[in-house]
Amino acid sequence: MATRKPTKLKTSADYKAEIERTKLKLADLEKLAVAGEIGEIIKNANIVATYNKIKEQLKDTSDVAILSVIADLVGAKRIAITQTAPPKRKPADPNKPRKPRAKKAD
Repeated sequence: MATRKPTKLKTSADYKAEIERTKLKLADLEKLAVAGEIGEIIKNANIVATYNKIKEQLKDTSDVAILSVIADLVGAKRIAITQTAPPKRKPADPNKPRKPRAKKAD
């Protein structure tokens, strides 16, 4: 019959380490709550529609330029807006046969 391992009493160092882990978890939860709140405010403020109107008026201007001007007008001190190339897809294997597509029944 298996015997149970005796429980180890926690020391003050163990409790302090547990408090630090809990503080980190709490900080992460606060960040998520703030991000959700900001998302709701943005949805209610109709910022996306306004941005799309600006984009329609300035068709030749890049998204990065528009966002950097908005950041300057708002007064954001340290913001870096960059645009990266879309990720490349792996080319299809030429030796692998193609699967036939199912025909749509009309």
